[in-house]
Amino acid sequence: MSEQSGQKKRQKENRKHRLSDTWIARHKLTLPQEDWFDIVRPELILRMSYGGAKTFRVRHKVGSKTRTFKLGRWHPETFNVDAARKAAKTFKPAPSISTDGMTEDQAWWLSATFADVIEKYISEVVSTFRTASETERCYRRYVIPKLGKTTFVDLKKTDAGLLRRTMRTENGPRQADIIFALIRSICFWVEDEEVIDGYESPLRYRPKRRGKNKRRGGGRERVLDDNELRMVWRAAEQMGGLYGGLVRLLLLTGQRRQCLATAKWSEIVDGTWFIRDEGDDAKGTGQILRLPPLALQILNALPRIKGNPYVFGVEDKGEHKPFNSFSQRKDEILELLPRPIPRWTLHDLRRTARTRLEDIGIEMQTGEVVIGHALPGVKRIYIRSKFEEKRADALVRLATHIADVVGLSPDQGGTPPAVSHTTTSGNVVPIRRTRRA
Repeated sequence: MSEQSGQKKRQKENRKHRLSDTWIARHKLTLPQEDWFDIVRPELILRMSYGGAKTFRVRHKVGSKTRTFKLGRWHPETFNVDAARKAAKTFKPAPSISTDGMTEDQAWWLSATFADVIEKYISEVVSTFRTASETERCYRRYVIPKLGKTTFVDLKKTDAGLLRRTMRTENGPRQADIIFALIRSICFWVEDEEVIDGYESPLRYRPKRRGKNKRRGGGRERVLDDNELRMVWRAAEQMGGLYGGLVRLLLLTGQRRQCLATAKWSEIVDGTWFIRDEGDDAKGTGQILRLPPLALQILNALPRIKGNPYVFGVEDKGEHKPFNSFSQRKDEILELLPRPIPRWTLHDLRRTARTRLEDIGIEMQTGEVVIGHALPGVKRIYIRSKFEEKRADALVRLATHIADVVGLSPDQGGTPPAVSHTTTSGNVVPIRRTRRA
């Protein structure tokens, strides 16, 4: 055992070479990662990884500790051995930040890793979100493993950009953009809190480069026509279950996907949905919607797991969570369509509902507040009405219109059936109306 460890130690100590571009191009690795020290300039290191990366680094002292700094990737033309030696010779480490005279909290922020700051952000900010569990999951799964060990104040724009480019291939462009936005939100939070003198977020908004601003009209314009609406509704009805109910309720209420998917049974009292208020920054919250009979029929038919507080609740490893398998279920509903139709998303159903409200003669101001949009300009200050009656009337008229388009019987939107109190299985119970505390 000691001989083997001695061989490994000697192998590491003898990993020195007079670096040249020809040798670098031909060298084959025997370990997953190798550091080669240049004989000509001993502080220059070539780090070679099994995946093909060949990076020059320079050793330097920070107090009594040795640190390395990345100079750049080897390239025979743009950054070869000679260029790396010159960069190592002229390299000067950034002066260390003194914590003399600082409070303990200020000193913590200067030395905290990105993982430390994420934990603080989760406990102080994310815990109040409606989507707290999903936001925390994204940080822990995607951000901390890649950037968690980086000192927060040393985080660069290129670090987050590299993570986003990697995720576009592995997880898709949408997920990559979400994670990039989560990283940016932490940087803006630290900047707004002013806990670090002179700190500015390295990630800034660049709206002119957003894809949606390049499209004429400003954004998506997809709206389902009568035939598409009929096919999607019937496919959702045939599919049933949570996703089938979610699709139909999105059309009947026009609410945001996440708002509906995270709704709780305690918020629905005597046919009225009291959407919990998430504060001024949350969109479409704090509304009071008297649901039409057709929407209540769909709610009554949803499966319910005993003890799960969510209307669209699932159980994952013994934990109750809101439904989140949107992409997988979307593929299933597409297979039930009688013929292919142009691509549509769940948010397009919300746009379809808003368009239908306009088509059936609902005044524009009522249509906006029904789907949770804020009143524009000075109206927001002087009109403090809840629009309860107008919202209820608009949703009933919308449900009647959709029922007519999809071919439901005239009495389909009438009085909802009485709720059965018979338990059908061990962990699935029927809906029982709850009294609001």
